[in-house]
Amino acid sequence: MKKAIAFAVSIVLALVSLSCAALSEETRFVTIQEWLEAKGECGECMLLLKIREVLNPVLAIGEDETGTINLYSGGEDSLILEFGTPEKMLTGYWIVIGNPKYNEYEGTIEMADWTVLRLIPNIE
Repeated sequence: MKKAIAFAVSIVLALVSLSCAALSEETRFVTIQEWLEAKGECGECMLLLKIREVLNPVLAIGEDETGTINLYSGGEDSLILEFGTPEKMLTGYWIVIGNPKYNEYEGTIEMADWTVLRLIPNIE
């Protein structure tokens, strides 16, 4: 039941974000696969990801229905400086990311320099 509620909340938030994105013609949601195929050249785009696993304070694995990607939080514009501390881990949180850049040195495995638009706690 709690998973269903969490899923419903995430869908509602995604739809609200999508409707806001519709007001701005250039901003849109993309999936990890779409982002990878475009090599990060998606213009003003956003991703809705779930933090699947925190590997260390500055590196986590994000996922959506199309795949996974490493999230490195070292970007200057990122509002999250750490994915976790011993007191609080962000595993299971939902995150809306804006303007993700493709890390040309790591290729398809890492997203670098992105902006946190919204952080949603896991409701389980």
